[in-house]
Amino acid sequence: MIDPDNATTAWCNTGDNFVFLDLQRDRYFRLSPEAEKAWQQERTASGALDWHQPPDFPRPNNWRFPKLSSPARHTGEFRLSKVAKAIWVQKRVERRLSHTPFLSVLNDVRRAQIRIETDIEELSDVANDTIRAFEYSKLLRTAADRCLARSIALAGCLAATGDQCQVVLGVTSLPFSAHCWAQKGDVVLNDTHEEVLRYTPILVI
Repeated sequence: MIDPDNATTAWCNTGDNFVFLDLQRDRYFRLSPEAEKAWQQERTASGALDWHQPPDFPRPNNWRFPKLSSPARHTGEFRLSKVAKAIWVQKRVERRLSHTPFLSVLNDVRRAQIRIETDIEELSDVANDTIRAFEYSKLLRTAADRCLARSIALAGCLAATGDQCQVVLGVTSLPFSAHCWAQKGDVVLNDTHEEVLRYTPILVI
């Protein structure tokens, strides 16, 4: 049964429709026009009609809409060892996503970020090297339909070196499309900010 208000559902207003993400079932959904109208009227009374995240995944207080793309993506040398590691980590995350409940994977991402005691505005040189390696990995392995695994993998690699970033899931509704990217402040780390601005954030971790 579809429940847009259960404790593991995120939702956003794309400007055209409301899109929901059930983290427990790992699925996006929309309501029928009649159900959406009734649901919207209920939400209007509570004053919340923009963007909602489940209690276990509150929207970060420092969230900002993206304005820039990371220059680290295209500056620096191609280092095969770092690129190979980036590909290996991405494959490991892909395997985990295929065998582990989506909610468990997201909980792991959140726990890794919480363990970082300080959130410094600037990324370290090691982090920038990692961002570059992930970008160059696209030359050896297509990134098509792998944005979720790539973003989670990048966030995990950065967390391992003490650098924190956010994993953002966004959607469009006409037609429906979903995307995921890694972001630090207002800087997109593994995509262009022009591309991600096409999407409305539905979950930021």
